[in-house]
Amino acid sequence: MKITVEHGDVPENEVILRCRELDGEMLHVLSLLRSGLQTLCAWTEDRQMVLLQPGEVLYAESVEERTWLYCEKAVWRTALTLAELEARYEALGFCRISRSMVVNLHGIRRLKSYPGNRIEATMRNDERVLVSRRYAPFFRERLGM
Repeated sequence: MKITVEHGDVPENEVILRCRELDGEMLHVLSLLRSGLQTLCAWTEDRQMVLLQPGEVLYAESVEERTWLYCEKAVWRTALTLAELEARYEALGFCRISRSMVVNLHGIRRLKSYPGNRIEATMRNDERVLVSRRYAPFFRERLGM
């Protein structure tokens, strides 16, 4: 893929994709471009609303029928379910790792394997989350392992 960047006196930023066919690589580029336009609506315990970029979320967890978004320094609640988060943001690296957790693959710093096909992922904020045996094969596939 050839990448050309032109900058100067232009009235508005513009991205043009020229491709022979709209293949997987181009679809991935499109999803990355669109991800900058997407936001996640969340709120604090005292109902203050905030708009997050999907890339800010390290992982999401379902606890007592509520979904929590864990960022590097804050935890937010969202109305989205884990299934909705996974479906909407799968192209941006969101991946199911257990029945109650979705992780952002771009937020992982280290991985450690354990016997029984389990994996521990250390996130950018040094929190550790476990990939269950059931989801480990899919997780490895998403990472290209």
